[in-house]
Amino acid sequence: MNASNALEQLLNSINKTYINKFPIDVLKEEMFIPINNEGETIVIGMVNPEEKERRNSILTKIILATRLKPKVLTLNKQQFDDIIKYFEEQINSGQAAQASALSASINPPTKKIGEKLIEEGLITKEQLTQALSDAKKEGIPVGSILVKLGFITIEDLKRTLSKQQGIGHVEEKIDAKAVKLIPEDFIKLNKVVPISTDGKTLVVGMVDPKNKQALNEIIYMTGLKPFPLILTHIEYENYIKTYLETKKDSEKLMEEFTKEDESSLVIEGSENLWQQVEKELQDESSIVAKFASSIITEAIAKKASDVHIEPRLDKYIVRYRIDGILKHIMDIPNKIESLLISRLKVISRMNIAEHRRTQDGRFTIKYGSKVYDLRVNILPVGTKEKMVIRILQPTLEFNANANKNDIQLNGAAKDDIQKINLMTTSPHGIILATGPTGSGKSTTLYSVINKLNSEYVNITTIEDPVEMKMDGVNQVQVNAKADITFASCMRAILRQDPDIIMVGEIRDYETLEAAIHAALTGHLVISTIHTNSATATITRLVEMGAAHHLIASSLMGVIAQRLIRKICPDCKELYEPTDEEIKMISSPIYDDSRFRGNNIYKAVGCDKCSGNGYIGRIGIYEIMPVNREIRKMISQGAAGHEIEEVAISCGMKSLKRAALEAILNGNTTIREYVRVLGASSD
Repeated sequence: MNASNALEQLLNSINKTYINKFPIDVLKEEMFIPINNEGETIVIGMVNPEEKERRNSILTKIILATRLKPKVLTLNKQQFDDIIKYFEEQINSGQAAQASALSASINPPTKKIGEKLIEEGLITKEQLTQALSDAKKEGIPVGSILVKLGFITIEDLKRTLSKQQGIGHVEEKIDAKAVKLIPEDFIKLNKVVPISTDGKTLVVGMVDPKNKQALNEIIYMTGLKPFPLILTHIEYENYIKTYLETKKDSEKLMEEFTKEDESSLVIEGSENLWQQVEKELQDESSIVAKFASSIITEAIAKKASDVHIEPRLDKYIVRYRIDGILKHIMDIPNKIESLLISRLKVISRMNIAEHRRTQDGRFTIKYGSKVYDLRVNILPVGTKEKMVIRILQPTLEFNANANKNDIQLNGAAKDDIQKINLMTTSPHGIILATGPTGSGKSTTLYSVINKLNSEYVNITTIEDPVEMKMDGVNQVQVNAKADITFASCMRAILRQDPDIIMVGEIRDYETLEAAIHAALTGHLVISTIHTNSATATITRLVEMGAAHHLIASSLMGVIAQRLIRKICPDCKELYEPTDEEIKMISSPIYDDSRFRGNNIYKAVGCDKCSGNGYIGRIGIYEIMPVNREIRKMISQGAAGHEIEEVAISCGMKSLKRAALEAILNGNTTIREYVRVLGASSD
């Protein structure tokens, strides 16, 4: 075979997909070219592979870009030059569109990422329009918005960006040592994350890999040659939170407290109480004001639902409730604990001179582009005060594009949805969602209202607060000072010709009486109540003062629910549960054998889940439609456990059974079952 035939055969065997992962200048300077893969191996053509240091640097790049094991094929300089010349001619003549990614200057893509995703069949034009609107509001790239909206996965975005720009994307874990090679302010300014280094080359993830100035500055700062890979905005944010060794605002302020002269933190004795209050309200620059603000903003950033500021024997501590679990965050310096409580009491409009009674207050705080409503409660504990701050999520707009044919509930099985859909077909009666605070009851109500919402019905809600705006729904905010309470508003709504009424919560007999009256006079009432199970709801309604026969006539169904933590898919491990663990969840519904030799997982912990072993939460549901037999038992005053037995025999799935199914499906753990529902006593 002559030289020209050998070159032609080599050119025909080259897979351009792998060439497109590298700028052509890199290939020319380091004299290598990826040819094609053979199973899990990729063949690399290289000039002078015997130069060990250069070869190792090249192989590192190949592994990072392709995730394949490299196999070296020796090329002479003439062969390499001919191959490069061939591809450069293709670029110049426009014969190979994909080869444009090899250009020394990465040319702007012919299609934007949104168009590319539509072309790939991953999103619709309507979804892109919604994402573009949100991206403009939040100042985030549209691709990351599409991921946050759930229209595409992060993998879809990474793969499409690589095709669009002809550059590989970040896949390996970040090396914490590499982060220190570039200053923090540069990383944040240019959205560049150092990934790893071999001593000569620095692999960097970039939100904008076309930023030549940033690449040049990296060379100047580190003395290393940057090798850019695509990094999505979502990955960039996660890397910053996880790996940057940056002190939080609260930690920086804590250091300031240690340096601060204690006398400078003491309120002037000449100031009267009113002057102190006015000064605190006006002063946003003091160290105590900044510290109080940082505690709240960091809680919001961590997606906490509650902030606990509570006394211990010799100090105060701060704890956040995240995914239903309290987590210790910091200790508060003794010198400012009383000042911190006073600051929060002042902005919550509480009496700072009162230390022996409980108090309630509220305030708002802006974080990012959103305004959060915070409710504050003070409780005297010994000689000190305990403060709990509930963080209410900002008002959102319900997704108008959501599927109205089905109720959307995270974690609910198909038969659960069918039962709720059947309940909502009734034109009158009461449907209740029940569970403890933070169990997702409001989300369930909004999903039901969204399904029922149409131009043919008049829907009015009474909420405290209005958590989600819905087009076509008349939403009323409770305001006790204006005498707009659940009960008083119910009476007014009944004169507004309503078809469906949603009451945020039934808290007292007056509200319950109005709800029953509305249900018995031809209206569908949807509300929440705090009970432990579906059947316990009936006991609670009786205890509030409702007659058995009125409950039986008006109640259409009850949805009891809990939120359980979802096991991290990246680090969960199969294991054999112990006899003691199986005993804690054993039930007549399931044989013990179902938990032996089956796919039972335990939480381990990794970087992705911050070592917790869990990511996010899913719902478990106990849905009890009130049929003729149950209605009869309610009228006769039957006990809750008797009603529960009949409901289960009629097809109701208990909360414990729903949790057991979540364990067997690999969604949660035995430990989480016990934490949320307690050990089984059946």
